[in-house]
Amino acid sequence: MLYIDEENRNHTRRRFLAAAGTGAALAVAGCTGNGENGEEARYERVSESFAEQGGALNEGRLDVGVGTLMNFAITPGWLQEAIASVDEIRVLDVTDETREAWEGDETLLIQDIDTDVIEGSDDEDVHVPGELASPTFSYNFVSQAGLDYDLVRTYLETMWELREDLADEFGIFAFHEDPEFWVQNPYEGIPFHPAAADFYEEELDVWDDSWERADEPDEQIEAETIRMKTSEQGTTGHAANEALAAVMNEHLDELSIEAQTSDGTAENIGDIASESIEMGFLQNWTAREFREGVEPFDELDFELTQIFHYYDLPWFFITNNLDLESLSDIEPGMTVSPTPSGSGTAPGLERALEHATDS
Repeated sequence: MLYIDEENRNHTRRRFLAAAGTGAALAVAGCTGNGENGEEARYERVSESFAEQGGALNEGRLDVGVGTLMNFAITPGWLQEAIASVDEIRVLDVTDETREAWEGDETLLIQDIDTDVIEGSDDEDVHVPGELASPTFSYNFVSQAGLDYDLVRTYLETMWELREDLADEFGIFAFHEDPEFWVQNPYEGIPFHPAAADFYEEELDVWDDSWERADEPDEQIEAETIRMKTSEQGTTGHAANEALAAVMNEHLDELSIEAQTSDGTAENIGDIASESIEMGFLQNWTAREFREGVEPFDELDFELTQIFHYYDLPWFFITNNLDLESLSDIEPGMTVSPTPSGSGTAPGLERALEHATDS
């Protein structure tokens, strides 16, 4: 287990915040400048918030934006607003060459979505390609392996018992009524917390023996409050976290849940390392970077473990430029906003765009 005094705790937090900001800045610069060896950049990387995409498309400031279907089924409000605010809009198709390149890239999780389920897709001014390969990010809650066994077991058992109440409070939790959903898309190379592994094997009967179970440490991290970080205020991730805390706290006596905002998944890992929080959510891209010791995670020395699957976000790209039919039609100088600056999904979506504009 990693012990950090208060001075080091603050240093860790600052370092991860700075690293997240620096990474975003470098990502933007790498796409807006010239390519390697003086080659022209594939596109101009800009950063529009999700809520601003419709206006940016209408005003000509943005050629290509993004959309998502939460858990492959739910159209977020900001995407509905973008579709409604643009006269005519298209979900860009993916060529066979791009799909092949994506599936050959081990850093990307590619899954199929049905774009016909997008709200508004039956409108004649909304053009969707039907089934579409999609870069997908799996959001799971994680913790240190040393987080108290009984605390984690109580948490998961209570959440399972309250799954119907949670679904009534916030619709996304309806997916957790399916036991299999709790372990969907686990992170490769990141073991499950021992209490979570036992819960999935003994209570839900969904354990797969190919998954790794972390060993129970000699000393455990005890807590009376589970502080849980997701993302920034106003996101679905944080709103669901607040709903989860509200429902759980009505039924817990000696334990409480606190939903916290975060500036990104790098910050979440830093705060787990410094024991500033007990749990935080990650997506598979950041989990892989942690596993491989990519900077800024290369100096951390603790065992990260998975607790439960939160939701999946498959992504696709949208445009009101109807001369574009697929991602491969994007031309140099066109403005593309894969995600707002600083998002943990940005590197993965930029990687996906790189393959698409190469094919």
